[in-house]
Amino acid sequence: MPRFSVDERIREAYIEMATQAGYRPQAAGGSSAESDLRNEAASYAKRFIDEEQTTNFHVGVSDYTTNRAFVYTIEAARLLCCGALGVDHALKLLEMAVMEVRMQRGNYPDLPGDLRGARLG
Repeated sequence: MPRFSVDERIREAYIEMATQAGYRPQAAGGSSAESDLRNEAASYAKRFIDEEQTTNFHVGVSDYTTNRAFVYTIEAARLLCCGALGVDHALKLLEMAVMEVRMQRGNYPDLPGDLRGARLG
């Protein structure tokens, strides 16, 4: 039996994205106030679970420079839906995606500090 609910695991993932990657997709207007983080996580978890229930996730359109990494990542996500049957291939695809992004990163212009990690969309 799982120790944590799906909601708790998604909230935890959001907080880890925020603290480890500086990525807060649910932040209102680019807010980065620490006091908002738990509320953001709760809102994100609800939205994620609602979207998951439709079995249809909107991810946007790939960028040409990193479209191979995009493909690897999407396919890894699909494999992760298979549980134990897909994890080994998913891990390899995610490693390939990381390598591809690192190779292509030099093809992007340097961004000013205030634009690095800016929320898009």
